[in-house]
Amino acid sequence: MVACGLEAETPNQPSRSSGGLVEKLTIDELAVRADSILIGEVTDSTCYQEGEGNIYTQVTLSVEQTIKGETEEEVVIRVAGGEVDGQTLWVEDVPSFQLGERVVVFLEEDDGGFGVVGGFQGKFTIDKSNIVSGNMSLTEFIDQIKDILAKQ
Repeated sequence: MVACGLEAETPNQPSRSSGGLVEKLTIDELAVRADSILIGEVTDSTCYQEGEGNIYTQVTLSVEQTIKGETEEEVVIRVAGGEVDGQTLWVEDVPSFQLGERVVVFLEEDDGGFGVVGGFQGKFTIDKSNIVSGNMSLTEFIDQIKDILAKQ
């Protein structure tokens, strides 16, 4: 495994799907499908290759708060794509993470680790003002998720 750069996305690589193969999910569906929902900060990233051409990135989050499920102080999320030995694999509809970024993530257990529910749809960035993805306070977002979970 090699250290994996957590760089900002390049302008010619969209972070959102323009109608690919990912099923569009509502916040209710994300909450119900998730095994864990947590708030955390990206502290590390490691890229590795499995087999021929299959590159993955392991993103380590320091867990600040768990909204659903049980998690440790750190959680490792596996996403497809990354760069190993000069070979880059970019996968549409997969969330990107930057070092130091605070996020709310909807996670599903995946071969002993975690994957993000619904690809990019299951990751929400928290800005310095505690606003989630540009339109809702973190407190309101957490309350919305808790209301959804209470109805299950």
